[in-house]
Amino acid sequence: MATPDSSLEPSPRRPWSPSALWTGPFVMGVLVTLLGMLALFSVTFTSLLSALFYGAVLMAAGLLEIVHGLRNRDTGPFLLFVLGGLLSFLVGGFLLTQPGAGLVSLTLLLVAYFLASGFFRIITASSDRHPGWGWDFAQGAVSVMLGALLFSRMPSSSLWALGVVVGVELLTRGLSLLAGAFVVRGLMRRTPEG
Repeated sequence: MATPDSSLEPSPRRPWSPSALWTGPFVMGVLVTLLGMLALFSVTFTSLLSALFYGAVLMAAGLLEIVHGLRNRDTGPFLLFVLGGLLSFLVGGFLLTQPGAGLVSLTLLLVAYFLASGFFRIITASSDRHPGWGWDFAQGAVSVMLGALLFSRMPSSSLWALGVVVGVELLTRGLSLLAGAFVVRGLMRRTPEG
C-alpha cells in the first residue's frame, strides 16, 4: 500500500496572534500622532504642502473626469463631465502654480465654512432648545469667532490656518487610534484566551 506523499499535505500554519488586533492600530496611531505633531511644529510648510497636494489631487481627478466623459459620449451628459473635469484640472493647476494665492483662497473657504456652520449651529440650537442645546450654541459661537479671527488676520492667517487644521486633525486621529488600540488591548486581557 502506497503511503501518501507528504509534500502534498498543507503545511501547518502558525497560530494567529490575538495581539495583532491592537498592535496594528497602535503602531498606526503612534505614526499619525507623530505626523500631526510634526505638522503643528511647521504649520507654514504643512499649509503649503496641503495646497500643493490638493492641487495635484484636483488635477488628477479632473483628468479622470475628462477621460470618463469622453469615453461615455453616447450614454450620458458627457459635456457636463468634460466641463467639470476641465474646471477641476484648471483649479488644481492654479493651486500648483500659484500656491500662495491658493492658500489665501483655501483659507477664505475655511473662513466661510466656520462662519456658515457656526451661524447654523447657533440658530438651530437657539430655536430647537433640545437637551444640551447650550453645548451646540457654544460650539457655534466658537466656530463663528474662529472664522472672524481668521478673516481679520488675512492674508497672514493663510500661512498657518490650513497647517493648523491639518495638524490638529492628524493629531486627534492618531490619539483616537491609540485610544482604540488600548481599549482593544484591555478587553483582550480580560478574556481567558487574550
